Amino acid sequence: MGKSDNYLIPFYKRNIDQTGRTALLGFTDNRMFDGDLYDLQLNNWDINADWKLNGKYDTIISLRCPYFSKNPRQFIEKCHSHLNEGGRLFADWGLGDHWRFANYKIGWCKDGEQEYAYKDDNYLWSFVWSDQFLDDQEFRKFSKNVARHGYTDLKKSVMEEVPEVLGVGDIAQYFDVSFSTFSLWDDFPQFYVLLKCFKK
Repeated sequence: MGKSDNYLIPFYKRNIDQTGRTALLGFTDNRMFDGDLYDLQLNNWDINADWKLNGKYDTIISLRCPYFSKNPRQFIEKCHSHLNEGGRLFADWGLGDHWRFANYKIGWCKDGEQEYAYKDDNYLWSFVWSDQFLDDQEFRKFSKNVARHGYTDLKKSVMEEVPEVLGVGDIAQYFDVSFSTFSLWDDFPQFYVLLKCFKK
């Protein structure tokens, strides 16, 4: 996490209702939430491996991590299988430049460059999409801000710049899904979608 923490942490706290036994995927400490920690840096979890958790959970939280998933559908399926009946998954995806390259991009791949974080070969791969975003106030704010970078058709740009896009409707076969959104920065805009998923 980084300079956006002061804005995103309160957003997460407002929108995440943690209950019962909790798995924290992509977390190395319990500063934000209490629960069992799973992360690449802890050598106990890799979002792109055939991962298993230590039992079933009432809540799974994965923040600023799911976009590293090369197969977001598999990520959702695995989370579903590790939740107790009535369990909850809170997972977010984002869009927007991560300041590693000179040219701004809303997705992860453009002009031969692919966004990465934490280490050189840890690439960002995925996003979730719903046409409901087009009517979302925060998405409209993001759209207005990215127009200065030449983006006029965001849905088309997302599909072109993000290697793996999972439809929110595809998640609905496993969960009842709602979402909250948040847009940051006028100059190099970022957009976050927090999915709130209740196991069917």
